[in-house]
Amino acid sequence: MKRIEIKDFKVKINKERVLKSLGCFEGNSVYTVVSDYFDELLKPVTDLISPFAVAAFEDMTAYCLLTLGAEISDYSKSFFDKGEGMRGLLVNAMADECIFETDKALGAKIKLIGALDGFGVETRLAAPEDIPLSEQKTILEKTGVNGVGITDAFMYTPVKTLGYILKLTNDKDVFRAEHNCAECPNTDCPRRSVSNGNYAVLSEYDYAGKIKDGAAVCIDIGTTTVVFELITDKGAVRTYKTINPQRRFGLDVLSRIDAANRGRGDELASLMRYTLLRGFNEVTKDFHDVKKIVIAGNTTMVYLLMNYSCAELGQYPFRAEHTETVKTTFDRLTDFSAPPVETVIYGGISAFVGGDIVSGLYMLDFDKLSGVNMFIDLGTNGEMAIGNGKRIIAASAAAGPAFEGGRISCGTGSVDGAVCGVNLKSNTIKTIGNKPPVGICGTGIIELISELLNMNIIDSTGFLHGKSFKLTENIMFNQNDIRQIQTAKAAVRAGIDILMGIFGTDSEGISNVYLAGGFGHGLSVEKACNIGILPREFMGKTKSVGNSALGGCVKYCSQHGADAAIAHIKEISKEISLAQCEDFNSLYINNMNFT
Repeated sequence: MKRIEIKDFKVKINKERVLKSLGCFEGNSVYTVVSDYFDELLKPVTDLISPFAVAAFEDMTAYCLLTLGAEISDYSKSFFDKGEGMRGLLVNAMADECIFETDKALGAKIKLIGALDGFGVETRLAAPEDIPLSEQKTILEKTGVNGVGITDAFMYTPVKTLGYILKLTNDKDVFRAEHNCAECPNTDCPRRSVSNGNYAVLSEYDYAGKIKDGAAVCIDIGTTTVVFELITDKGAVRTYKTINPQRRFGLDVLSRIDAANRGRGDELASLMRYTLLRGFNEVTKDFHDVKKIVIAGNTTMVYLLMNYSCAELGQYPFRAEHTETVKTTFDRLTDFSAPPVETVIYGGISAFVGGDIVSGLYMLDFDKLSGVNMFIDLGTNGEMAIGNGKRIIAASAAAGPAFEGGRISCGTGSVDGAVCGVNLKSNTIKTIGNKPPVGICGTGIIELISELLNMNIIDSTGFLHGKSFKLTENIMFNQNDIRQIQTAKAAVRAGIDILMGIFGTDSEGISNVYLAGGFGHGLSVEKACNIGILPREFMGKTKSVGNSALGGCVKYCSQHGADAAIAHIKEISKEISLAQCEDFNSLYINNMNFT
């Protein structure tokens, strides 16, 4: 078996690329501090890193393993243990720069040998997407690298170790050994960049709040995006929006819980704390009298921010031990150079009904409302609540990612160019930012299905007449896409029906329906009712309230007695598990059809 090695390899760490991987660019409010940290850490990191790479060839296959050694991982961990998360993140990012450069060097050497020996590389396979995780053990056995171990879960130790398999070909002109970030399964990598376009981040909300003196910063930590708003005596005067950097650990909360449970909780917490400080500095330029910071997020986002153990959050029965409102100061919450501003973090109700929902209920006066009111925030998890100032029942419906464009053949998130509106009679579409269409997002999918239903291109069972429907030259909609929406809408509608039944009412007995979040903000209520996501009786009493999580934070800063009102909402709220409700399965099946 042929074997090649790279050792005593000197890597030049590119400062610009490392800082870019952390979202830090010249002109950012924290650039100078992070840049100084980089300069301080460069020599010790360079001294501690020992790049070593092996490619072992057998039967037209190359088993490749790269490691930087244990010392650099220990060095990074020492900063996290001391609460110096920014330095820990920088060391990790610098180490990733080194492992990427080592990977390039190994690839160049394989390419040279291939040119001499007459072979190329057909494809690169990495776990767990291309090959099972167990194959990581095979790679280690084939390469026989000393100092590298593997856990029972088939993860390498030390952490800064990378393994993959190259399938070879007799065509030496083919070389596909390069790393592809967009397809990379290493979601823990700080250099990961998989965002397609600029997300349309919702910051509008149905509450006009002001504070009497000074200023306040309100923050909504979403799974995908983070929004900052500066509030003064003139109301909202400045907004800053950014992508949640924790997306590199996975697009959904379960992926991030898993990463935290595998020992990456310090990094996840430090990433978010760094983002909070960066956003705070951006939104408070020229404002020095900030009195308060209020933060809302779903339960997982709060857990990852506070670095709570996610062990019980990620496995049945999915318990959230920490649901209390957190009161601290910003300098204690973040890792460096933060002002000692009073900071409040909304507590949630349960593992799936978090502080963002509590904040929305507070914005909408659920602590005071009479009648029967319903709150719905649709996304991967469709959080919903029903009630008034005396009693609230909440639930979370596992709708899946279809409402956000996931698992849809031409689906996309709310990015520039996403189709968000459809009218087949006039043969017109609407896209986010009025850009050329790149895919179809959740609201566009709902409108398209409603239009297809009205024109009898699909029937009430969801059957599509024809193999697929061509919306634009590059956007097709097929039978599987329709099934994905049917399962998502069936889960949400079953949840609505169960909540109404437990509360003792029906759709006609609902006084007000509040649709929250980006999906609700752009949703056509008429078309949502037409395909059965919402009962038809909700027509005329449904209101889009925007980013209610952010609005509840603004209200907290604007009104006295917020703590008592929030405590009352949590006290009268009870979560139910839809999956354990006797009628859920039958309602789910009954709501599969478009009626």
